[in-house]
Amino acid sequence: MEREQKPPDFYAWLRNADRKPWSFVIPYEMGGEATPMYPDFIVARKSNNGIVLDILEPHRDDTTDNWPKAVGMAKYAAAHPGDFGRIMMIRMVSVAGTKTLRALDMAKLAVRNKVLPITTDVQLGAIFASDGEVL
Repeated sequence: MEREQKPPDFYAWLRNADRKPWSFVIPYEMGGEATPMYPDFIVARKSNNGIVLDILEPHRDDTTDNWPKAVGMAKYAAAHPGDFGRIMMIRMVSVAGTKTLRALDMAKLAVRNKVLPITTDVQLGAIFASDGEVL
């Protein structure tokens, strides 16, 4: 969040708590069942047209729900075009032996189109390597 608060357009942020009546939820499918995902952060930025909301989901790469959550985020972004500034899954990746944060922004059509058809964590990792924005 420290990085997010630096730009001059930063306005506020919210830690999205799990399973509260007010929590923001993105559905995803895991094992054939609809499952709720509670992205960790909502960031508000000022723009000429008012406030823009970003969804940020830092996610470890060693959990079994990685690619299903990424696909769920991509589906959500496709169903809500223009409703959010960024819809990002963020993870720590190793590039040439150096750990760095990378993000896939599902609000970007090119990224979303690569994520939607995936069915494995290996495929998701390849997209992080090829299309992940270095943070």
